[in-house]
Amino acid sequence: MDIRRYALGEGSPAELGLTSTVFLTGITGLIFLPFYLYLFGAGIFWEFLGIFITVLLIWNLQSYRLMRYSRKYDGIFTISGYLEKRFGSTGYAVRLVASVEIIVMSVICYSMILKETALVLELISGARSIIFILLIGIYITISVGGYGMVYLTKSAKLKAFAAFIIVALLVIFLVSSIGLGRLINNMMAIDVTGSVSSYLNILYHSGRRMEPQDYISLISMGLLSSGMPFMLGVFFGEKNGDSISIGKGVMTVYVLFFFAVLSCLGAISRGVLYPIPISSSLSEYISHMYTRIGEYGGDIGRVFAGLYIVAILIGFVSALEGLFHTIVTSIYEDIIISGRLIRLSNRRDRRNILILSCMLGIVTLVLAIGIRQISISAVLVFVAAMGCSISPTVVLSLIWKRMNRYGCVAGLITGMISVPFYKYFYLFGINSVIPSMATTIAVIILFSLITPQPSEKVVEDFLEVKNRITD
Repeated sequence: MDIRRYALGEGSPAELGLTSTVFLTGITGLIFLPFYLYLFGAGIFWEFLGIFITVLLIWNLQSYRLMRYSRKYDGIFTISGYLEKRFGSTGYAVRLVASVEIIVMSVICYSMILKETALVLELISGARSIIFILLIGIYITISVGGYGMVYLTKSAKLKAFAAFIIVALLVIFLVSSIGLGRLINNMMAIDVTGSVSSYLNILYHSGRRMEPQDYISLISMGLLSSGMPFMLGVFFGEKNGDSISIGKGVMTVYVLFFFAVLSCLGAISRGVLYPIPISSSLSEYISHMYTRIGEYGGDIGRVFAGLYIVAILIGFVSALEGLFHTIVTSIYEDIIISGRLIRLSNRRDRRNILILSCMLGIVTLVLAIGIRQISISAVLVFVAAMGCSISPTVVLSLIWKRMNRYGCVAGLITGMISVPFYKYFYLFGINSVIPSMATTIAVIILFSLITPQPSEKVVEDFLEVKNRITD
C-alpha cells in the first residue's frame, strides 16, 4: 500500500460519499443532535439546517475544484498539499503551517473525544475508563493505521445502515412501549421551559423565543463543516464530475432521513428520561438513556439499550477514525515526505505508515489517559478553531485569484486564534464562528493585497480550474 492508496483508497463514488457523510453525521448527528434537542429544545433545528446547507455548498462548490486540482497536480491528497500547489509555494512555509495546525488540532480533538467515549462506557459498565481508552485506541490504530481509506470506505456502508436502522427502530420501540400520551405527560412534568409546545417549537431555544442573533449563531455553526480536513480530503479521491454527483446524491438523501429520525429521538428524550432531572453532561445523558431504555419492555428493552450504545459507538468511532486518518496522512506526507525529514523508500510505505500509526496511537493514548476533566464545549472550541481557520482559507483560495501565499498563511494563523478570542470576550452577542471567519477573511484579503501578486503561472492554473466547464 502506497501513501496515495492509504489516503484516498479505491472506493466507488457512493462509498466515498457515504464515508464523508458518516464522518460528518457520526458525532454531529448521533451524538450532538439528540443531546442538544433534549437540552435546548427544537430550536436547535437551525444549527443542523446550517450544517445541511453548508454541506450542500461544499459538494457544489469546493468538491469539483478540489478534484480538478488533484487531477492537475497528480499526488495531492491533503489540504496542506493542495494549498502548497495552489499558491506555487516555495520554501515549504504554506504546507508546514497548514499541516502543523491540522495535526495539532486533530490530535487534541482525537484525544478529547476518545476520553469522552471512554467516560460514557465507564458510566454504563462500571469498568475503568482507561480500559476503554486502550481498547478503542488500539482498534483504531490497527484498522485505520493498517488499511486507511480502504477500510473506511468499505465499512462506511455498514456503519451508515446500522446507525439509521438502530435509531429508527429505537424511536418506534420507545413510542410504542411508553405511549405517546405518556411521553407528552412526562415532557410536561419535566420540561423546564414551562410547556411542551415551547420545547418542540423551532422558534424557541432553551426556553425563550429566538432573536435574530440566535438564528445567526445557530445557522453559522454549520459553516465549520466546510473546514474539516478529512471531509474535504475525500474529494481528492473523486475521479470526475459524475462521481461527485453520485456522492452528493447519496449524501443528500441519507442526511435528510438520518437527521429526521435523530430529531425524533432527541424530541422524546425528556419524556423517556422522566423523572431524572435534565443534565448538561453528555456522558450522563447517554448513560441515563441507556438505563431508561433497558427498563422498558423487559428483555427486548435491554436489547434496544445495547443497540443504542452500538449506535453511540458508531458516532464516536466514526469521528475518531476520520481524525486519525487525517493525522497519519498529514504527518507522513506533509511533514516527513515533503519536508524530507527522513529519506524513505516508496516501496516501504505500508511498513512506514504502520510504524507511524503505532507511534501516534501511543501518543494519543497517553494524552487521552492524562486528561482529567473534559467538556464538550472544550472539544467544540478546538473544532471551531480548525474550522474557522481552514474553511475561509480554502474557500477564498478557490474563488479569488488575487489571493497569495502570504494571505494564506495569515488566514490560517488568524482563524486559529480568533475563536478563543471572540468566545471569551463574547462580542456582537453571537457565537464566535461568524466574527472569527469574518476576521480571517479580512486578514487574508489585507495580506494578499499588501504583498506581491501571485505569479502568472499560479493565476493561469487557478483560472483553468475555475473556468473548466466539463470534467
